[in-house]
Amino acid sequence: MKKLDILGDNGWLKQIEGTEAALTQKMLDLENEKDLFSKQKGYLEEELDYRKQALDQAYMKIQELEATLYSALQQDPGRRASESLNEVQREDLRAAVEKVRRQILRQSREFDSQILHERMELLQQAQQVTHHTFPSH
Repeated sequence: MKKLDILGDNGWLKQIEGTEAALTQKMLDLENEKDLFSKQKGYLEEELDYRKQALDQAYMKIQELEATLYSALQQDPGRRASESLNEVQREDLRAAVEKVRRQILRQSREFDSQILHERMELLQQAQQVTHHTFPSH
């Protein structure tokens, strides 16, 4: 009878140790996930800052173009804007607008590509953590 009690106590202790080890591992896994989410948050904040910067630059260019247009209109207030600009100025204005548009699109595509790449890396890291935590048999 005494021998059975000791075996029962040992089994119970082993069960507690196993549960403790599983909880410790779960805590480590949660810490890793927290770190990954913190990194992702940082990347998203960088993305937001970058996009704000691109919009600020575009806004400044628009203001420059508006100033050029306003200046041309002030030279001869009675004429239409397109008539106030000579052909060279009109072509410069068209080219500047197109250049800004292409630049914004290019920057947006480049940054989207970078974000996609970083997210793929985060996903791979998360999968590695999952595979280390819950190895498939």
